[in-house]
Amino acid sequence: MTRRRSGTNWSWLRWLIEFNLRQHAGFQQNFRLEEKIRWLGTGLFHENYLFEASSKPLVLRLGTVKRGLQTRCEAVASLRREAKTLCALRTFNLPFMVPELICLVNNESGETVGLIESAVDGMPLSLLVKGRDPEAPLRIIARVATEVHALAESEFTHLAQHVDSQSHVLANLNALPGPLFEEFAEAANARDWILGQLPHDRASTLLHGDLLPQNLLFEDWENHQAAVVDWECAKIGDPAYDLAIVTRGIREPLGVPGGLHRLVEFYNETAERKISANAVVVHEVLLHLKWMAEAAEAKAKNRFGGHGPEHYANLLGGILRRARADQ
Repeated sequence: MTRRRSGTNWSWLRWLIEFNLRQHAGFQQNFRLEEKIRWLGTGLFHENYLFEASSKPLVLRLGTVKRGLQTRCEAVASLRREAKTLCALRTFNLPFMVPELICLVNNESGETVGLIESAVDGMPLSLLVKGRDPEAPLRIIARVATEVHALAESEFTHLAQHVDSQSHVLANLNALPGPLFEEFAEAANARDWILGQLPHDRASTLLHGDLLPQNLLFEDWENHQAAVVDWECAKIGDPAYDLAIVTRGIREPLGVPGGLHRLVEFYNETAERKISANAVVVHEVLLHLKWMAEAAEAKAKNRFGGHGPEHYANLLGGILRRARADQ
């Protein structure tokens, strides 16, 4: 449900939209925004706003800078990558729907601060399946993941590239700070386990990077064609990563006991290249190591809020115990 949001400079947002659409070929130079702007919600690095222009529902995705996570330059680069990704996706005959890029959005100084795309109708997957088969979200996410991974990665040369799954795993592992493994035995044990699980023959694919239920929209239960939104985290890499973003080392992903294995089974039913549950766990462990490193840095700088590194150390122990028990 859309709503207004207090503390927002609505006048500036209105000017921003009008200023940029007036320079777009599909709108007149004296274009005025007549309808209200509605706040849709917050993404990883975006504030999303819904509005109507020339009888078309559109979305402004306004980039945000988050301390320790994304600089202003990185935010601009991310917006431009997402715009290119949307354009590349439109060249395919897709089995799912995606937003259409209208334009990049620049502020008074000419700096890119967002993008405008077409609004996609639909209900988030988490709401659509409420009260139905509890495994349905895992089944649908697995299907969409295989459809995304089947797209030719050669059309997405603007994205971060890992030549194969092993290079993706090693790049994420090597990006972690060395002191983390010296301070926490759990981190060192996790690193050693990852190195014993390295993939050797799994090719990279296009990744959405955030295939959570809120990013899959459906018009109704009978219409099984998904609309896949929020492509800001897209990259080329290990297909197991897209599943790990969903399972995240949780004992019951999306509330399903054994959800990790069920998701992998659903994925392998239609995927051209099969993956193992352990391949997904590798990326789960890498995610927790990254969060652990961020928590350790915050603690060292006396920045409080969120979980401490010990929390992630305990979670890592549980993930690895389950993984070893399954071997």
